[in-house]
Amino acid sequence: MIVGPRRAVLIGAIAAVALTIIFLPVIFTINAPDFNLITVRLTEVAVGDADEQEMDMRVVFVINNPTDLTVTTSRIDYELLANGMPIGTRTISYEDIPLNGRPAIFGGESVEIPENFVYELEDDNTEVYNLILENPDGINWSVSGTAQIESTLTSHTATFENEI
Repeated sequence: MIVGPRRAVLIGAIAAVALTIIFLPVIFTINAPDFNLITVRLTEVAVGDADEQEMDMRVVFVINNPTDLTVTTSRIDYELLANGMPIGTRTISYEDIPLNGRPAIFGGESVEIPENFVYELEDDNTEVYNLILENPDGINWSVSGTAQIESTLTSHTATFENEI
């Protein structure tokens, strides 16, 4: 059987599409930043207005990107502890925001990601609530969690844990 020029072009086009589909993940991996170099850390926990029932709190994370490529984050899930006692599990989410509206973390730079929330007194957190209320500057804050770091068509879940 002889392959005519039309059939040869068709076979070549099909082969090119198949090779592109097969090697596309490899191409994305080659161009992706080294996600292991990107770090997330807690830098500040501040207590604002506080009374006997609720207190305003501000938590600030810093994402450091030492790579040459720009990345962004879509979600940070974390558990905050005060002197080893849990404050709660929270989420900072940008998932409903288009990529161009999310925090841009340019190569070689760091970006602060703040979150404000109200911490309320409940039956199961009386001890830690009163501890924070009496001496907010004397608290040893610690955090552990994950952050979804994304760059173009690749993403990575970074885990973090630190204390201040």
